[in-house]
Amino acid sequence: MFVPTHIIGGLLIGKITGNYVPALIGATLIDLDHLVVYVKHGILLKPRKLLNIILDKEDPFGYQRNFLHSIFTFVPMCLILFFINFDFAFSFFFGYVCHLLFDALDNADFYPFFPSKKINLHGPIKYFSKQEFVCALILFVLWIIY
Repeated sequence: MFVPTHIIGGLLIGKITGNYVPALIGATLIDLDHLVVYVKHGILLKPRKLLNIILDKEDPFGYQRNFLHSIFTFVPMCLILFFINFDFAFSFFFGYVCHLLFDALDNADFYPFFPSKKINLHGPIKYFSKQEFVCALILFVLWIIY
């Protein structure tokens, strides 16, 4: 899913848990692995090319959702945080789960056991589409009325 959807998910988790900052971190900063790919391929400072890649469900590099989008990173990271600061980790955990769930729901490539690419999840929601916009709008309304 696109960044605004992750932000709204993080806001909703933050409101439910009463701790916005870790929920937003868990829901959004997971996409930092995209930046590594963009830097590696020299497109981070090429706005037009970067925008085309960000808005396209196809991953021309084949691994934009990599280590931070993997169960193998999620579990140890959350366990370590639970030992350091339970309150922070609690909201971070659900923000991170929200991010992974949203990415599994869209139809772009998602490998939950990266670096293994044996399992590739494709959900029913088209990436950066009216469907995703409606989902984000519903989440936003839930955030307002909750």
